[in-house]
Amino acid sequence: MKKVWLLLRVSMVFLFAFVMSLNFVVDKAMATGQFSLSCDKDNIELDGSTLSTKCQKMNGDSQQTSIDLNQYIGNLDGKLSWGDENFSKTCKNTGLAQLLNTKQLILVAECQSADRKSYYPSELELDAHITNYDGTLEYE
Repeated sequence: MKKVWLLLRVSMVFLFAFVMSLNFVVDKAMATGQFSLSCDKDNIELDGSTLSTKCQKMNGDSQQTSIDLNQYIGNLDGKLSWGDENFSKTCKNTGLAQLLNTKQLILVAECQSADRKSYYPSELELDAHITNYDGTLEYE
């Protein structure tokens, strides 16, 4: 009987740890991107590589915030790419657009190919990695 009780207790500890780890994963997943849901899309600006807008804080107030996209976005052979940097050095005609079906914001640009002979149109969904953390734009 003691072995059954011990096995039951050990199983409960593992089950509890498993459930808690799921909560951690879900909590982090919910925080990923989606800044446009809690920031002012009507007054968002792109000045060079700096994205600026007002974002809602946890207490309900709003504050002005900005993020330099050059630190997180690069140009990979004519395509905007997350995880690289300095896209603005090899991309031109950069701007913001909104997807009609999802209303999410995208960065659009014409980016130079690796051989430096051509420019190609490219776009990147900003909500994929830019988040509003308590009124501050951050990369995730």
